[in-house]
Amino acid sequence: MITQLKCDLHHRIHNQLLLLSLLTSMSFTAAAGVAIMPIGYGAKSIGMLGTDMAFSDSPLSINNNPAGLTKVDGPALYLALEPHLLTGLNYRDSLGNSQDSQLDRMLLVSLGWSKPLASAPNITVGLGLFAQGGVGYDYQELETTYGNRDELSAMFGVFRFAPAIAWQASDKLRFGLSASINYAEAEQNILPNTSDLATGFYGLALWDVSGTSFSWRGGVQYEITDTLHLGVAYGHSTELKLNDGKASVNFEAIGIGRVNYQSAAIKGLSLPKEVGVGIAWQISPKLTIGADINWYQWSKALGEITTTLSGPNNLLAPEHVVAVNDFGGQDQYMQSIGLEYDYSETTTIYSGINHVGYAVEKGASNPLNNLTAKYHLGGGIEHRINQHWQTSIIFIANPENSRKYTNTSLPLGSEAEVGFNSYQFVLELDYHW
Repeated sequence: MITQLKCDLHHRIHNQLLLLSLLTSMSFTAAAGVAIMPIGYGAKSIGMLGTDMAFSDSPLSINNNPAGLTKVDGPALYLALEPHLLTGLNYRDSLGNSQDSQLDRMLLVSLGWSKPLASAPNITVGLGLFAQGGVGYDYQELETTYGNRDELSAMFGVFRFAPAIAWQASDKLRFGLSASINYAEAEQNILPNTSDLATGFYGLALWDVSGTSFSWRGGVQYEITDTLHLGVAYGHSTELKLNDGKASVNFEAIGIGRVNYQSAAIKGLSLPKEVGVGIAWQISPKLTIGADINWYQWSKALGEITTTLSGPNNLLAPEHVVAVNDFGGQDQYMQSIGLEYDYSETTTIYSGINHVGYAVEKGASNPLNNLTAKYHLGGGIEHRINQHWQTSIIFIANPENSRKYTNTSLPLGSEAEVGFNSYQFVLELDYHW
């Protein structure tokens, strides 16, 4: 994606430019975070690898299936810490670049509270705070096709505050609904020390792009029989507001230096619409197994994206930079199988396996949207200490997976490969009044 920059250095530039290299890099920054979403929220959901539609039964159900809030006896507070070790997040290409990302650790936090109403005990209210999505990539000293070495990095995060309400309509039927306020922020460096007039590539730094938006999620749980339960949830797409940022473009190749833009915005990105269906089958007094399938509409969430820069600090620079492009998102399915085993009256064991498809087309691959995770394996243990306290420890492994592609977007090697490998822990502490 290369364009020629046509300008007269002796006159002020008034026309808008389609700097596709800038569009590509900004879009990849956002997608790097939102396309790697947590497989679940809370120790039980993650321990069963996202098998939670029919199993949800805690305050953290707000972000899984909010109908599960009605299963919580009395007021409860759940806190989950999720350290991630990204041990195999790497990039290789035909120029000889071979690096692991410098950002190889991440900590997510989930917090949920719920309470049945005293005047209507079949109605439960709740509040949740979640790290909804986010990850970082940082590659230093990459060799470019221009013969220099430069930085490629991106950080992105989405955080969610969600009040919820759930209603137990009968002994067998439950409904739940959550609304949410979502805060997103991003920053990036796309070869900021590189500038080339012949190909029209100009390095970019972008920071302080952020904003809030709203979305909602609804769910149903139904007990078909005493041993077979059904769960269904729908999550509406979440528009990501990314406004009021600043940017710096490296125009050194045309003699005007690095130009700072006072306003930077990205429009068109969102978290995807989601539909999930799952079952839970109690095959013995101690053992319950289940399966979920979730569909994510990434084709719309990562569809047409508009990037805008304005307010340059140099009169010779373009007043406005506006670019529109399709990111190449594709709809994605996630399938999971999980089990819950009551080892004793106070100890429960969870385990599961999960498979998910690619969120972007192969031709859209890039070191900053390394979305190659496909399988997750793991499980853990929950222990009830007493009538008030319980704790959980979960371990998840994402086996190494890689994807080869032909690079068409950045001045790096033409033939490239991205790899992904990670480990995840969940440490949860719960309190029931």
